[in-house]
Amino acid sequence: MQAIGITITINSILQTSAINKIKSTVFSEILLDERWEGVAFIALYDKEGNVALHSNPALIGQKFQNLIPIFQKSTPYYHYITLGTGEKVFVADTKINLQSLPYLLRVALHTYPAEGILRNAKIHILFMIFIAIFIIIAGFLATILLNKMEKMQIKIRELENLSMLSRVLAHEIRNPLGSIKGFVQYLIKKISEPSLKHHLEIILKESLRLERLTNDLMHYGNPQSIKIERINLKELIYDIALPFIMEHEEISFDIDLDEIHIDTDKDKIAQILNNILDNAISAVSETEPKKIIIKAKRVNDKIKIEISDTGTGMDEETLKKAVEPFFTTKPKGTGLGLAIVTRLCEILKIDFEITSKKGQGTKVCLTMPKSL
Repeated sequence: MQAIGITITINSILQTSAINKIKSTVFSEILLDERWEGVAFIALYDKEGNVALHSNPALIGQKFQNLIPIFQKSTPYYHYITLGTGEKVFVADTKINLQSLPYLLRVALHTYPAEGILRNAKIHILFMIFIAIFIIIAGFLATILLNKMEKMQIKIRELENLSMLSRVLAHEIRNPLGSIKGFVQYLIKKISEPSLKHHLEIILKESLRLERLTNDLMHYGNPQSIKIERINLKELIYDIALPFIMEHEEISFDIDLDEIHIDTDKDKIAQILNNILDNAISAVSETEPKKIIIKAKRVNDKIKIEISDTGTGMDEETLKKAVEPFFTTKPKGTGLGLAIVTRLCEILKIDFEITSKKGQGTKVCLTMPKSL
């Protein structure tokens, strides 16, 4: 478009004056005008290829044979040529008539302004592509994050609802359960007939199981406030393990404990360890050998407790669900043992880790600070 505009302007200038009256420096003077920025040279050739006018006056009068065939072409004729300096320029050749004689008006433009614009356009396009990709990736990551946040919010609401439901159920069950258990215990003492007494003992046994479930619901739905005290961890673990050892003589217990004192909630630690040991006892009940290993040691600034068993173990799917509330593989389990452990570990800032393989046993690792 620039070449067309320049060609039209110069043609009008040439038409107003006789060719022999135009100064030889007219084209060079035109190039000095700021409006012609980007023009490499301007030239006027006759049909013999002789230079009639040129922005470089030194070339006027020279002959260029290669221009003669262009007079036979349809013009304007656009193409590229390479100058003696090695620069490639864009050329617009247009046939014009001056005083009834044919001439060829050539306007050559530098390509670097256009190349600069093109280069900037490419950079701009690449930048826009980069921005677009960034926005797409950011949007994708934001969508994933929002989905995770929504799932977390749903989980939190579910836990809050479950916590409230647990408290309500525990409260509503506890009162009538106490009455049932009390009357059954009274009748067991009064009735001497063996068959009736056996049935009453079953009712009492199931009432006690229901009472344990109620207590679990209370502990899960409404964990009490933390009561920090200085405890001897070695003594506490022995005290907790002793009833299990006495009750299950068929199980081998291997206990290796360092002398450790920590500041934490004694009752909650005891509840965590009781639930884990109870699970370990159930796991080894149908396997050989029956062995439970308990270790406690210092690791840097942390206290590490490991409880492992030689029990049935869990497959990956069961392991993923093991800490979910009400999930259990036991025929009469509540499914709240490890859920309560997880909840209490969060309160006491204990890192809880469980590993297991089907047929190879289970290991529970508790990593806790020396003090809360």
